[in-house]
Amino acid sequence: MATRSRRSEPVHTRTPVEAERGVCAGGHPAVADAGVRLMQEGGNAIDALVGAAFTAFVVEPAMCGLGGYARISVYAPARGGFLSFDAYARAPLAATPDMFEPDGSRPPTYYGHPRTVGDRSERGFLSIAAPGAVAGCCDAHAMLGRLPLAQVMAPAIEAAQQGIEIAWFDLLPLVEISHHLDAFPDTRAVWMPGGAFPRIAFQRAEGERIDGAALAGTLRRIAARGKRGFYAGRTAKAIDACVRSHGGILASADLDAYRTRVLREWPQRYRGHDYVTCFDQVGYEALNLLGHFDLRRYGSDSHTCRHLAAEALAVAFTDSMTHYGDPDFENAPVNGLAHPDFAAHRRRAMRVRKALPRPVEAGNPWPYERFVDAPERIETRAGAPRISGTSQAATADREGNMASICMSIGGSFGSLVHVPELGIVLNNAMQNFDPRPDHPNAIKPGKMPIFAAPVLVAARQGEGRFAGAGSGGYRIQTAVLHAFMNVVDHRMRIQRAIDHPRVHCQGRETWVDARIPPAVRRRLARAGHEVVVVEENPGSLHFARVAAVTREPRRGVLRAGAGPVWRTAAAGY
Repeated sequence: MATRSRRSEPVHTRTPVEAERGVCAGGHPAVADAGVRLMQEGGNAIDALVGAAFTAFVVEPAMCGLGGYARISVYAPARGGFLSFDAYARAPLAATPDMFEPDGSRPPTYYGHPRTVGDRSERGFLSIAAPGAVAGCCDAHAMLGRLPLAQVMAPAIEAAQQGIEIAWFDLLPLVEISHHLDAFPDTRAVWMPGGAFPRIAFQRAEGERIDGAALAGTLRRIAARGKRGFYAGRTAKAIDACVRSHGGILASADLDAYRTRVLREWPQRYRGHDYVTCFDQVGYEALNLLGHFDLRRYGSDSHTCRHLAAEALAVAFTDSMTHYGDPDFENAPVNGLAHPDFAAHRRRAMRVRKALPRPVEAGNPWPYERFVDAPERIETRAGAPRISGTSQAATADREGNMASICMSIGGSFGSLVHVPELGIVLNNAMQNFDPRPDHPNAIKPGKMPIFAAPVLVAARQGEGRFAGAGSGGYRIQTAVLHAFMNVVDHRMRIQRAIDHPRVHCQGRETWVDARIPPAVRRRLARAGHEVVVVEENPGSLHFARVAAVTREPRRGVLRAGAGPVWRTAAAGY
């Protein structure tokens, strides 16, 4: 008599972190430790987040950096509630809508728009946009931090002085891009000294260290002068000279002109929680759609819950990819996309037992576009899926402040352009624009491209409850939203909420974690989903990385979680 065989399943988790005074989660142990250290020194959650971010710029060189960009969401009850700091990259002032030729001979990018001839928007000196990470972090600290900036940046400076240790999770993206490095000798000399891959910690005490002296010097200038230490003077001149001497268009004028978009968003509501996403319309629409269904009744592991999550993501991605454009430059229905009434209209087409036809047809958000729903602008003082180049952090303190950040340089090691005298790699964010001049996401000077990843902070009855962000391209969407829904709908504690298997859909295939039972997968397929089963492992990022924190006001307990276990960390005190 034949018997059915069984296969063991992986268990992805880490020890839960609970604390009373402060917690920090991020993509590297040094990042989590930096955040907690700054709260121990008297800083608040914003000090901790900014210090954690600058530390990540040092210890996660393939993922983020001073030459990249960031988005930050904060809940600060003593300072008026929610604030969003959109420090995304901006197209250089010399950029033009037709600067890249679309390549119709290849499938579109992961982000849904055409590739460019010679991959010129994806790597090299023309792929570099004006970086915003330093401005965003400095602006958030100046408005909401407590400690001096030099103290906040001390952990990052110390990490750079010690040299950047290369670990296996740095080596994987380096292998991924190594075949391009012959065209970038300065980058190759730093990250592949002597033409060989750096030695990593294996049966050794530690991995090989990259000299961080130049990076430490750049960090010290920022610590002394704030964002002007990056966007003016020696640093800006060095970036200008490096890029323009190789045919690029990013100039010191672009750095001097950079401004963070600081917003007081009108919070959306999900299950009694007010929340913001740092102007991510996909996240708003997806949660608005899911808010119409009783997910707790169906259960977190049910076919219905998986189906509805995939459908909501598919609809929201399709609508934003069709209609979104930077509202400072385009007449685009960005507020209509996030409007609850638009989601109510779109929800009527969704069925509990049947998937929408693929590809999903875009809706029309224009009838729901209302200027009154636009976020309030807050002026700052003038101053200056594969393994991908993004990281994240989240913090909370006992005063009720909560914050999260998504920070990136685009792809692994960004544009592949390294500025030797500064010790920084520059982003390749021009790849996030659509190269077609007539598209809402087309290139224009000073414009920000589309950003479809929530940097989520939530409060309930005036008290912060959740902060989370992720890394991994558009899979960040499913990672952060699932973590939030698992906490709110299914009452999971944060580490379990992050560990729980997820699904992802951008409008066509439905990607399903291999840990989800075969019976659920079969039901998804019968409902009309094109199911793609994948297993997460250290060399993949099918479902993104997540760092998140929660606060339980009654007991005053702070919790931090992060996953997957092999490329994240969490700490508290």
